Amino acid sequence: QNSKPLMEKRRRARINASLHQLKVLVLDALKKDSARFSKLEKSDILELTVKHLKSIQGQHMSAAMATDPTVATRFHSGFSECAREVSRYLSSVDNFDESIRGRLLNHLNRCLHQ
Repeated sequence: QNSKPLMEKRRRARINASLHQLKVLVLDALKKDSARFSKLEKSDILELTVKHLKSIQGQHMSAAMATDPTVATRFHSGFSECAREVSRYLSSVDNFDESIRGRLLNHLNRCLHQ
């Protein structure tokens, strides 16, 4: 019984240490002065991390497209096939709201053409 509070304390310490490391890494990558961001909330650190990772992912996609022009075509083709599969699946679901199906497919189509 006494080990549970100790385990929880250690778990929280690991989480806080990891969040601190994320903060340092992300602020350094974004060329921000960590002294000016000493009081970031945990949610802010996580949001900055997600934003930074998405940025890196976009850079990797751009680099891949620059070295292999078929990357965009293959991505587009795969996305289209996925949208068709979603449409087929939703058509097979009994009593599925057609307006939701239409909105979802319209959303996927807009994403495809961005």
